[in-house]
Amino acid sequence: SDIARVAPLDVPVLIRGESGTGKELVAQALHGLSDRGDGPMVMLNAAALPETLVESELFGTEPGAFTGAQAKGRPGKLEAADGGTFFLDEIGDMPAETQAKMLRVLDEGRFERLGGTVTRDADFRLVTATNRPLETLIAESKFRADLYFRIGVVTLTTPPLRDRVEDIPAIARAILTRTADRHGLAARDLRADALGVLARHSWPGNVRELINVIQKAAIFAEGPELTAADLADLAPAPNS
Repeated sequence: SDIARVAPLDVPVLIRGESGTGKELVAQALHGLSDRGDGPMVMLNAAALPETLVESELFGTEPGAFTGAQAKGRPGKLEAADGGTFFLDEIGDMPAETQAKMLRVLDEGRFERLGGTVTRDADFRLVTATNRPLETLIAESKFRADLYFRIGVVTLTTPPLRDRVEDIPAIARAILTRTADRHGLAARDLRADALGVLARHSWPGNVRELINVIQKAAIFAEGPELTAADLADLAPAPNS
């Protein structure tokens, strides 16, 4: 697979795809199959934090770097990822100033904590992900072209679930097995009519939506197999 081919290469990888298509799972596989697999895998979602916190999370802080900083300072995610993989999710949402600092880290392999002057080495493999159109953001001067070229040495795309209908039965059965193990439920399979409902759904929420649907059905179903009736939430309304 593309993942197995790319994983051993110690180069930055950009994972692109719609929300819920499993980009984090791809990042975990890249780490696990790489020479850094025994090292840490550290994650940061650039969209989940206020702009003011992104840099302190990335680079860490020295004592008294800013009001409210911990008295002793603390290391950031880049230090925690030393010798391993740093997964930066939603990089398209990263503030412009932070983009410039991240570019310097990639170019020079060094950084300082906020408020500090001690230069620290950055030994990590960068994996980034986005569901945003980076080319459009570049055209709108919201994302740096030079950073784009640095992070996208290799680009992998996670296709939406509607474009890989043939994978749905295998993914759904894996979710069923995992759900049964986790909740102590009886093992179940999917009846043909249930598979038909899954195949006809458009899956706007992608793999994440499939996980939620199968988990809910498995918990509330009573028969030995999941049927179309157990997936009634997905069945199209009459005449729709």
